[in-house]
Amino acid sequence: MKQQLEVRLSQKMVMTPQLQQAIHLLMLNRLDLAQEMREVVLENPVLEIEEESVEPEEWSAQGGDGESLHSMGEDARQDVPAPEDEDRVLDPMSNWEYSVDENLDEESYQREERTLREADSGEFSFEKVLAAPTSLADHLEWQLSFTDLSSAERALATFLIGNLDEDGYLHIEPEEIPVSLLKNVSLTHVMETIQGFDPLGVGARSLQECLMIQVRLLGEEKGLPGRILSEHFEDFMEMRTKGLARALKVPIEEVEEAISFIRSLEPKPGRPYYRESPSIIVPDLRFYEDNDGVMRVAMNEQGLPRLRIQPSYRAMLKAAPKKDELRDYLEEKMRAAQWFLKSVDQRRRTILRVGESILKYQEEFFRHGPTALRPLVLRTIAQELGLHESTISRVTNQKYAETPFGIVELKYFFSGGVPSAGGGEHSAVSVREKIRQMVRAESFSDPLTDQEIVKKLAGGGVVIARRTVAKYRTELDIPSVSQRRKGPRDLKP
Repeated sequence: MKQQLEVRLSQKMVMTPQLQQAIHLLMLNRLDLAQEMREVVLENPVLEIEEESVEPEEWSAQGGDGESLHSMGEDARQDVPAPEDEDRVLDPMSNWEYSVDENLDEESYQREERTLREADSGEFSFEKVLAAPTSLADHLEWQLSFTDLSSAERALATFLIGNLDEDGYLHIEPEEIPVSLLKNVSLTHVMETIQGFDPLGVGARSLQECLMIQVRLLGEEKGLPGRILSEHFEDFMEMRTKGLARALKVPIEEVEEAISFIRSLEPKPGRPYYRESPSIIVPDLRFYEDNDGVMRVAMNEQGLPRLRIQPSYRAMLKAAPKKDELRDYLEEKMRAAQWFLKSVDQRRRTILRVGESILKYQEEFFRHGPTALRPLVLRTIAQELGLHESTISRVTNQKYAETPFGIVELKYFFSGGVPSAGGGEHSAVSVREKIRQMVRAESFSDPLTDQEIVKKLAGGGVVIARRTVAKYRTELDIPSVSQRRKGPRDLKP
């Protein structure tokens, strides 16, 4: 055995920094890409954002000779004559809602000035205060301040309130509570205190407990509603009215009346206080029908900054001497800027190509809606465009498209197939949409069973098993037939 040097030839994939950057940009959604572009401009002095030029007619303020103040420059702005009656110009900072309008007549001006004096008179108006909506935690902590709990009990109650979900349920085990908060404190007493707060049912750990809390506070704990919830909750959830009447030995009319009372309760106590933050979605693609009736796809360029290489740095690079530190620095930044611009353009062209391919396979969707969606997999698009499936997956992830039927994620167009009676396939998304439409159109007193849905789908050429219908129904959050027969359908937290 001895050590020696050998030369071997081999091929392997090397992830260069440029390739990693291109993949990173391809995975970003539109808002993240805009943020990434602005950060690159801050890091690379060679790049700059092209400012959109403002047309002179867009400016409402006019100079004395008709030119806009924007085109006249700073010196001209200083020469703008002041209003003739300077006594009328009030301090705009003295009132937020006051604005100076030189075209007001005398009567309107006196009315504005009188309103301003009244606002400055020291009177406070709650109508002028923009307050944030009260959250569930704020509402409960406000009630906590009126209780006679000790400081240790208040600390534990504050911790429990902070762990409530948006529906008002407490999904936390006693083992997850810090030991320091449980010293010399009764967890049961604190929980009972919170569960006595408004809204009724808050602090429950299950739907059954939530309804039981409301029944108890409404004085029906020992009545028929309380017995149904405590002894026959599963029968209640399955709407076994006759079975409840036999088990409780009461007339079925009384059972229906008790169930109607339970249905009037709130299964999600925190719902009135839940304010979901709207998520901002900006579509990358836009599918539309032109004047000739042809479906087309276009890239949405609005909102993205337009980058360019500053001409001054180009001239500086040309004038820099060879073998100079300044030249080496500029060449490095110039290469980085050119590659970044190339990667952004490549991302745009790749997304547009994928959109054109989706339009080719799913044109019927853009004309007739979700029920016309065809089965499509990533491999089909990848083979057509000569790209890898992982590239198509990156393109469709967190990318959205504006369609005649709303804004959808690009992954929405890809789904498996369900066999058809004619030998073809139906998209699983279209089948789920058909099930949704059937349930919406069903009779409230006589809803469709899963087997009846199977027969209706078979009449439309869709061959599907009953268990598959049950699976799709669960994915669509559609309750069973017994739960749909009467009453609301959102009892589950």
